Amino acid sequence: MELLAPAGDPACLQAALEAGADAVYLGLESLNARRRAANFSQEEFYRAVASAHAKGARAYLTINIDLSERELGEAARILQLARTAKADAVLIRDPALLALRPAFPELEFHLSTQACAASSADIRAAAQLGLSRVVLARELSLPEIQACSAGAGVSLEVFVQGALCCSVSGRCLLSSWAGGRSGNRGACTSPCRVPWTVQGEPAETPLSMKDLAAWQHLEKLRQAGVTTLKIEGRLKNPDWVRRAVTLYRRVLAGEDPKTLSVEADRLGAATGRAHTSAYLEGKRDDLTGVWGRKSGGTQTEPGEVREENAYDLDIQVDENTLACKCEWAGRTHQWSLPKTKVVRQIKAVSLSKILADLAQKPIQGLKLGLGRASEPDLLLPPRTANAMKGQLSRQLRLMRKKPDNKIRVELSEQVRELLAKSMPNPENRLQLGDAPDRVRLEAGQIAAMHGLLHLDAIVVEGLSAKNLKTISGHGKSLVAALPPIFFEDDIFGLKTLLDECKRLDMAVEVNSLGGWHLAKEAGVVMEGGPGLHVLNSLAAKQLLDMGLRSVTLSMEADQGQLEEISMSCPAPVSLVVYGRPALLITRAQLRPEMSGKVFADRRSIRMLPRLERRLWVFRPVEPFDWRGLRNPAIRARHLVMDLVGSSEPAAEWGSPAKKESLRFNYNRSLF
Repeated sequence: MELLAPAGDPACLQAALEAGADAVYLGLESLNARRRAANFSQEEFYRAVASAHAKGARAYLTINIDLSERELGEAARILQLARTAKADAVLIRDPALLALRPAFPELEFHLSTQACAASSADIRAAAQLGLSRVVLARELSLPEIQACSAGAGVSLEVFVQGALCCSVSGRCLLSSWAGGRSGNRGACTSPCRVPWTVQGEPAETPLSMKDLAAWQHLEKLRQAGVTTLKIEGRLKNPDWVRRAVTLYRRVLAGEDPKTLSVEADRLGAATGRAHTSAYLEGKRDDLTGVWGRKSGGTQTEPGEVREENAYDLDIQVDENTLACKCEWAGRTHQWSLPKTKVVRQIKAVSLSKILADLAQKPIQGLKLGLGRASEPDLLLPPRTANAMKGQLSRQLRLMRKKPDNKIRVELSEQVRELLAKSMPNPENRLQLGDAPDRVRLEAGQIAAMHGLLHLDAIVVEGLSAKNLKTISGHGKSLVAALPPIFFEDDIFGLKTLLDECKRLDMAVEVNSLGGWHLAKEAGVVMEGGPGLHVLNSLAAKQLLDMGLRSVTLSMEADQGQLEEISMSCPAPVSLVVYGRPALLITRAQLRPEMSGKVFADRRSIRMLPRLERRLWVFRPVEPFDWRGLRNPAIRARHLVMDLVGSSEPAAEWGSPAKKESLRFNYNRSLF
């Protein structure tokens, strides 16, 4: 099996290769799912691929985010850079990159875990689309992985070490809802890790997951058909990466895993979270509610996670000077100060006190992470201490200045043709501000809405072949929504539902690649739903080419992004203008007493969990509402009012728009 290691910066890359990684994955300074990592410039990337190949290892480039309209050209240049550098593969999430794939036959395309591949249907979809590898969702059991390995000639990659998301891979809007920083675009702020209250009572961190550690299951993973073992950790430092790769290298070399628990525990010490392999074992309880490491002091343990806004400072004292070295985000600055004699000791400041002060007070918006002094008790006059802090502030300001990280490569004529803008689809006649012409409901809400709806169609969630027969005679045009996440034992029921939809000539909304594969096999009319959303026109074109008659725009999009895609979207689109989107979907089992209770954090996010298709789904208490907005530059075929999760759908359908309504990301930038 291939051992795949993270490389968040050049130092981590070197550590991984020296420890014996068979392959490394890394990102550039933009368009990857770990924007908080230092990542690689264009020139650093060339050197990184060469270094990996010199060691006999492979190098994979991550472009695993949702792409906005204006990022399409940059994404194409990154693919060209990967080809020129002779990278071995690229990891993708956005369908737009599938549209560009024919122009880059030299590159392997791997489906990122952000695409939420959770069943053999997803694997067969990937094979049909020309992908050579799938990174599976992290929530699968060993038998489910075994079922996926029976897919059509696609290799499987599975995470074995590192952080776990509370939400099923790629199905989280929580960070975006809180402040526009989308996990689907690599900017997650990890709101699941913070303390929450449940029904007003402190509940510590009920959504914070334990860390994954599967070093004892490698042989079982081999037997299940896994070809690549992946270590998560592009935010970890080189020492942690080295130790993680070494641990798994030793197990793969035949060492008894039971003898390596001490080494494995040291990896967990970096975050202070316990280890688990419960998902692989088919267990879903006792996975959350764990505090992370606590901050404090001026020292950190080797291998700790580096915070996004943390810098390191090392002060070496010699006979006449103080040699200072500051490191942040892969950049280093060094300077020296004269070692000044202390005249009045009562006002003197020790180096340890300076480091303690820096740990408490950010400079240039950055915190002190690892602070060291070779002589911590050395006293400095106040003017020297102030000069040190002043110089530190200047150096940090210089380091924070954005480098010119534009990818400078030429695009072929073929790629330019693929990127050429389309004319907007003439069916997109409705403007933001017009009355909604579609509603989204759960199957159990149909009866409550009977007689109130005079619409183009009703999109219905939670259907089965059995309950479809009871509601199909309501006289409305129904669209059956397939779930955004389903596992192996759900496939039979979905196939039965699709057969019934085919018999009734009913359209089906697909919300995952696996759902698309099943619907295509069934021969039904397909639409793209929120689970298969688009943020750019090329993704919309790709989904049209896959047989969908329409697509849904991303609910995360801001005003500018919606206006941009409206100018050149070739597909009829649906735009959700009201609803309580699933902020977090988890397979982890919550404590029963938390069901239906309001979860709230310090930023006033308020959400309710409930079971939907055996998954815990957290929806906001208050919906977002764009009905009061008017913008003729944002156009759609359908404006959708999503009432899933509403306790009074009929009342909400008839409610007027409020000026103070939540706008989600409309009035702020989506990062």
